[in-house]
Amino acid sequence: MDTLLEKKTEVTERLKRREVERLAELQKRKQEKENNISTLEGTKYFIENFNKEKSDILLALEQVDTRPKNEMVTELDRISERIQGLQKFHADSTMFLPSYDVRQSQETLGNLHTLIQEKRDKLFPKKKFAFSSKKKTVKQDENKKEEEVKTNASKNEDQNVQLADCTIQKKSKECVEMSEAAMEKKDVSLFDNSFCTIKLFGAPSTVHMKNLTDCIVITGPVSSSIFISDCKNCTFVIACQQLRTHSTTKCKFYLHVTSRAIIEDCSELEFAPYSLSYSKLDDHFVTAGLDKSKNNWHDVDDFNWLAHDVHSPNWNIMSEEKREQFKF
Repeated sequence: MDTLLEKKTEVTERLKRREVERLAELQKRKQEKENNISTLEGTKYFIENFNKEKSDILLALEQVDTRPKNEMVTELDRISERIQGLQKFHADSTMFLPSYDVRQSQETLGNLHTLIQEKRDKLFPKKKFAFSSKKKTVKQDENKKEEEVKTNASKNEDQNVQLADCTIQKKSKECVEMSEAAMEKKDVSLFDNSFCTIKLFGAPSTVHMKNLTDCIVITGPVSSSIFISDCKNCTFVIACQQLRTHSTTKCKFYLHVTSRAIIEDCSELEFAPYSLSYSKLDDHFVTAGLDKSKNNWHDVDDFNWLAHDVHSPNWNIMSEEKREQFKF
């Protein structure tokens, strides 16, 4: 009798376990289905909004030519901000996007950056050398306007530096590292630092650097732009969508840039390919939405050098024997 009761109890327990396992499997399948639906909906939402904003940006670029000359620069700056906003939207969405959509949207962003730069070059071409019969006063007026533009640009950059989300300033002879969580998708500024090693292992949105002397700055992939000004005797190990460098001398660049590097009022700069490696670097490239396979480190545009058939004396490619590797 006891044996029969034990067998019955055993069968009952086994049936209960099977029922629990069956319900758990059903719940698992339901959750997977919901996750798949959520991913599909998220992908659909991204593609629809990304494509709509892309179309709006392309339309705005086409219409820039119809605006008065004095409004064109402002409109181009506004379009650049929209492209940066689209870049952030892309970076925020990469975690659930299929790899194909990530690659396609990265290519689209690269094309948009190229198109707006081409539009700027078309509307505001570099001045070429030519004999002119204009009076000296006209040239003076032009020079004055150019100086005003540079002054305003410098003021705007100073303001961007001051308003950044994360800041490292007035450090000397220190090794400073900003945490990934603190700066991810945020604006970072480094200014008035000397003889420092500064490490930014993460994926910030934008990085501004000003008044750095004898510093080594190492960054992970930056979603949009890096702006450098008034720096001397520094080494920059940086990756970004766009690099703009002003009033900087005797600096080395280990660079990954997906558009092109722009320098102005600079001298004695050396460029080499990005040579940084650390454990989460590939993840940060994805987070930043930066194309790791596209690097134009050697395509440097010097705004102070007008001769297209002669290399600018203000920068050169670093010889291979001088190049360093940065591993952490």
